[in-house]
Amino acid sequence: MASIYEFSKKIAQSLLPQTLLHQLEPTFRQLAALPYYGRRHQCNICGTQLRTFVQLERGDALCPLCGSLPRQRRLWHLLQTEYLPKGPTLHFSPPRSLSQKLRTLLSQNYVTTDYEGEFKADHAYDITAIPESEERFAHIICYHVLEHIPDDHAAMKELYRILQPGGWMLVQTPFKTGPIYENEAVTTPEERLQHFGQADHVRIYSVQGLRQRLEKAGFQTKVLKFHESEHSQKHGLKNGEQVIVCHK
Repeated sequence: MASIYEFSKKIAQSLLPQTLLHQLEPTFRQLAALPYYGRRHQCNICGTQLRTFVQLERGDALCPLCGSLPRQRRLWHLLQTEYLPKGPTLHFSPPRSLSQKLRTLLSQNYVTTDYEGEFKADHAYDITAIPESEERFAHIICYHVLEHIPDDHAAMKELYRILQPGGWMLVQTPFKTGPIYENEAVTTPEERLQHFGQADHVRIYSVQGLRQRLEKAGFQTKVLKFHESEHSQKHGLKNGEQVIVCHK
């Protein structure tokens, strides 16, 4: 069923403009979710009970109703239990499922941005030159963004500049073991897919390598690593997932 799900999504993306896709997405998902309803699993974001998650080709377990991925469900659990945002929060590339939750929680204190227009957001900020004042935000969520940014050093300096003293930032990217892998000779989408795992990625971080760059920008960091549990199995979360928490 995963191939049918992904095939249908690709067809819709090829036929409909992005703005119309955003509008029709909830309706499409309600129809797509029908074969997956059950009681074995539950999406912790939308609350839907499922027989199974949609198993995507890349290995992720997707909620067919709200479209959440394991990393987003983990993030929501983390925000609910340990890092509940209570002040001005900037969220990069916010998925619909999470942005609706956080908008309800934070109201005007919740600001979203997506430079490429892939996600519905308030702004389209260039992360290397963010048009916000110093120490503007108490919290920043920067998930799966930095691996897209050629000048990630400039991005990290900007993130540090706009974060309030005592504030936190949650960061995650795809990770590998060993050192960060970058190659300036790799420039085409086809080459980037081969070298970095995705056509619009420009590097693959290691956890330690990313920590070092964030600390060079001024952050204090710690790593959260999650292991398999009944909670993770029920909600379709990944074993061994890691998140870097940054403080100023």
